[in-house]
Amino acid sequence: MIATRRFLHTTASVFNAEFRQNFQLPAQYDYRQWFPMHMSVQLKIMEAKLRSVDLVVEVHDARIPVTGRNEQFFNRLYAIRPHILAFNKCDLIDMKNYKRKIEDYYYNRGVRKVLFTDCKKRLPRALNDVKTAMLDALENTPRFNRTVKNEYQAMVVGIPNVGKSSLINAMRTHTLGIKRKAVEAGARPGVTVRVQNRVRIMDKPPIYIIDTPGVLSPKHQNIEDAMKLALCDLVLESHVNLYYLADFLLYFLNQSRDFSYLELLGIQEQQKEPSDDIQVKNP
Repeated sequence: MIATRRFLHTTASVFNAEFRQNFQLPAQYDYRQWFPMHMSVQLKIMEAKLRSVDLVVEVHDARIPVTGRNEQFFNRLYAIRPHILAFNKCDLIDMKNYKRKIEDYYYNRGVRKVLFTDCKKRLPRALNDVKTAMLDALENTPRFNRTVKNEYQAMVVGIPNVGKSSLINAMRTHTLGIKRKAVEAGARPGVTVRVQNRVRIMDKPPIYIIDTPGVLSPKHQNIEDAMKLALCDLVLESHVNLYYLADFLLYFLNQSRDFSYLELLGIQEQQKEPSDDIQVKNP
């Protein structure tokens, strides 16, 4: 392990100038097809539901805490209603190094509550944090035209495959003890294709939540942001060319000075230096 670390450190300094400084796709390849315009229809439906909504819970992927968030959500949804930002899949990041940085980034930009969840493991502490944050936001902010209602209603939003449906199912099991899925969830983007009926997730006080489809920003992302979304499986696989995705991963690892792929792929002995060419074959 010590030798490996020394090797990685050496290559990081010696071959620094050899790597690509930017990533490019062939001119004929249009990655903009990854962002279907029909999603804007669902966003309009979500916006129309706001009259009956007391809270917006935004779910995002903790692996890309800044990249990919739909800016339209701010202007059209949670600038109007109380908002909680939950980063799901936190088991896939180094929480010790990144949790505080992510919190500081968003608290400095006016976000009032940032949470971290892992809906696969359904850790009670994380789900309790979500429950407490929801109750605090619901009970301590104005309800506009819904003051006569005894029940609360929240809406969960986000881009595809970040865990919106999983969060609803996890909260329902955690608070009500109901293990059967209330909404369909899957390991690929696009399982939820339209705004769903509301689901009861709490009894005291009665709280309902509306599941919604993932909506990507209609603005064309830059290439690197788009590739990061694809690497995290947040874009339909049928829209992605895996060759270019692998090439971007190689580019990203080299730019990050992470050469662990040499050891992981078993090519450290045959290939004495990191490669920046996805087409290079092992000797």
